[in-house]
Amino acid sequence: MPRKVRSQGRLWSVAAAAGRWWAGLSLERRFTIVTVAVLALAMTVLGHWVERRVRAGWTQIMAEIAATYIEAIIQPHVAALGSDVQRLTPAVEAGLRAVVREGALASQVRDLKIWSTSGELIFSTAGPPRGEKIRPPQLARLLAGEVIAPAQNHAKAGEDDVIEIYAPIYDPDRRRIILIGEFYKRSALISAEISQLKYALWFLIANIGCGIGVALYALIRRASRVIATQRAQLEANVERASALAKRNSTLRRAADSARISAALTNEEYLSRIGADLHDGPIQMLSLMMLRLPPHSPDPAIDEIRSAFQPLIEQTLGELRSLSAGLVLPEIRDLSPVATIEAAITSHERYTGTLVGRSFGDLPTEMPEAIRVCAFRVVQEALMNAYKHAGGSGQLVTCDFDEASLVLMIEDAGGTSLVGEALEAGGLGLRGMRTRVHALRGTLAVTKTETGGTRIYARLPVRPRSLTASVDPDETPEHRG
Repeated sequence: MPRKVRSQGRLWSVAAAAGRWWAGLSLERRFTIVTVAVLALAMTVLGHWVERRVRAGWTQIMAEIAATYIEAIIQPHVAALGSDVQRLTPAVEAGLRAVVREGALASQVRDLKIWSTSGELIFSTAGPPRGEKIRPPQLARLLAGEVIAPAQNHAKAGEDDVIEIYAPIYDPDRRRIILIGEFYKRSALISAEISQLKYALWFLIANIGCGIGVALYALIRRASRVIATQRAQLEANVERASALAKRNSTLRRAADSARISAALTNEEYLSRIGADLHDGPIQMLSLMMLRLPPHSPDPAIDEIRSAFQPLIEQTLGELRSLSAGLVLPEIRDLSPVATIEAAITSHERYTGTLVGRSFGDLPTEMPEAIRVCAFRVVQEALMNAYKHAGGSGQLVTCDFDEASLVLMIEDAGGTSLVGEALEAGGLGLRGMRTRVHALRGTLAVTKTETGGTRIYARLPVRPRSLTASVDPDETPEHRG
């Protein structure tokens, strides 16, 4: 296998191992590692930048000191040449070489160059001039009186053991610059000072970085603990909220079931009252009718029969009508349409009136409580229409819209219920409203254009909630 392929395979293995290690760390440790890495990178960049700035400043200061020292020695040799010097005399050149090689500058300066104010090299101890020139921007700074230590010397001060320095040389009265000197100063002392300064600087930066790192770690540790505590509290709150939601859901189902049971129980109770009326007072009155004395030539007996028979027959009729209204027909197995049709047919049979009907697209199955409520609403609304409007223009409309059974019963005239029975709180309307609200429905009574009454009822059909049964073992008391 080629070496390059093996090397790539090892790199992938290391990368995969590093990925698994990173994935296994906690969020706190990941954040700590990232923070420490960013802090170390920032402190390293800051350290290098500060070191370069300190080195550049230190080098510039040392260059200015050295330039002043050298100017004091070199300036006397060239002062006699005057201004605008383009060439040095042999005597001046010999004197400058002697100063650099044998004089006081021998231990400080390695090479010396003299430039004219036009930027041309006119003397060098390193060899004859070769047409070199100073760059115009640098020349302008020198002619303005600056001492320049080029930036590339800052990093090379300790490598080549010299610092390149440019310094202007003035006339004896220091009124104008006559020449420019360039020399390479030995930098052993400067390098030692810079090294000491560098070590002190990095030691300071390292201490500051460690202090910041410790402070950040403590802050992260504390924040992590606070987050962990709040997370635990949040999880506990979520668990409690979930338990409360489940309990509320169970209680809601229990309440729905209780309402349905109450509605069905009320119907059973009314049916029992109707049956009791039929088996009790109606039977007794029927027996009284049978025991009335027959027609007799005695005027007193005929007068008694004539007085009581109409009263007994009227009472029997009213009780039979009341009993028939209380007893609910067997609608357990009927469809919604058949249930409402049964209410309409019963009303037509007892009152002898005609009722119009309009059925939309209704489901074939519907909870029993909904069908019973719809039967009673239609029954009571039609009875009100018969009492107050004489049964004229009776119309029953039934539809299924937005998961709700919608009923609308109206008549064509007569005495309106809107301003009379509704505001007075009629027993029939209150009964309808109670039944509808028990199933979370709505009931509205309005006036039609013809002066009649329109009763609008909407019954929400929720099979899961309306047919749900509650297990006694699932009540809140048993769940704890």
